[in-house]
Amino acid sequence: MHTLFLIKKIKPTWLARSLVLPLSIVMHSSVYASSTDSINTVQLEVTPKPCVALRKGQKCYLEVTFNWRHPKVSNYCLVNSTTSKTMKCWQQQAKGEFSFDFQSKLSNNFVLRKQESSIDIARATIPVAWVYKSSKRAKSTWRLF
Repeated sequence: MHTLFLIKKIKPTWLARSLVLPLSIVMHSSVYASSTDSINTVQLEVTPKPCVALRKGQKCYLEVTFNWRHPKVSNYCLVNSTTSKTMKCWQQQAKGEFSFDFQSKLSNNFVLRKQESSIDIARATIPVAWVYKSSKRAKSTWRLF
């Protein structure tokens, strides 16, 4: 109880009050600068990641969402470059979203391409991880002790 009483008596110092405004300006300007940079660049993001399986070599299952943005409107396709499978294409768009159920034993790379092109504009990866390594010895169904 005595400690709480002492905390209530503490007042902000002149130094703390004088730093609030300059720090808030610096924080605001850095966020503003990064947001203007991202408008002019291509973005391809996948969430969530990684995909985690219980044991090495087992398939992992995960519902993922891709979000992409490009400064120019055009025809774009999301391609799984690991399997060479086109996941989805958009016509005359500058941004898009795509969700699907990911199932794989291995990490997969995805790219955003202009339709009818093989040049990668942006890349994203879904890494596959596991909790336990696979057992190298055969499991027996009975034990002596």
